[in-house]
Order: sequence, then C-alpha cells, then structure tokens
Amino acid sequence: MLTALLPPERIRVPLGSHSRHALLRELVDLALPDADAATAETVFQSVLAREALASTAMGDGLAVPHGRTDAVTGLHMAAGLVGAMDDYSAPDGKPVRAVFLLITPPSDGGAHLKVLARLARLMRRDELRVALFAATDAASFAAVLQRAAAL
Repeated sequence: MLTALLPPERIRVPLGSHSRHALLRELVDLALPDADAATAETVFQSVLAREALASTAMGDGLAVPHGRTDAVTGLHMAAGLVGAMDDYSAPDGKPVRAVFLLITPPSDGGAHLKVLARLARLMRRDELRVALFAATDAASFAAVLQRAAAL
C-alpha cells in the first residue's frame, strides 16, 4: 500500500526545510507537484489546521502530518528525512527524523486511518525504523518501504 502511494518521486532525502512550517509547505509541494497555487494553499492550510490541534510527531523520530480537504480527490502522500528540527514537538522528546505527509478528502476517512495505522506499525519495528533513518536517497527510502510491505 505505502509503496504505491509513495513512489520515489514523492520522497525527498534529505528534505531541505529547517522549521516545521517550512517542512509542511515543502511536503505539500512534493505531494502535489502539479497543483495550482490555490489548491496547494488550501491543502497547506488544512495541514496547518490539523497541526494546530496537536503535534503530529508520534515519537521515535516519526511525524505524520496530515490534512483532510475537498481540494483533493483521492489520497496523496509525500515523505522524507529531515535533520534535527527543534520546533517539532515529539511526545518522547526525540527529534523528528522521518516525516510522512498524508492528504485525503474528508469522504475518505477509512483510507486515511488505514495509512496512519500502517505507518505507526512500520515505525514500531526497530530494524525498519533504523533502516529508514539510514536511507541516503529516495530510492533507498522507497526500498525500506518495499521491504516493510513484504512483512
């Protein structure tokens, strides 16, 4: 499932942003490369609104920012690795290292929850998390997701 939603062109290693706000914008642009400015802004605002409710940092170096908006049809994702980001609050105090952005329309709640659950299961596996953090480019990041899909 994740490999179909996250082809290497939707993965960036490393992501270039150094603040949470800039990171979210970068991920939206990566997830929706062909979106017009108004659509990209609407999606970005939906992600910011969700993030304002509570940080989407899950601990163990993982963050899964997400948003739901009628500006998209279907599920869209982007992902990558970041350096230390001081303004991304994780419940365990560990810096966020891997980020997966998930965008869905409000009507697609089932798929939204299924992807969030799959990412949480993936990142609980120490060997996969370590391999993901060690990825040096989009292809090696995608290869870790491919291995995870086989488990």
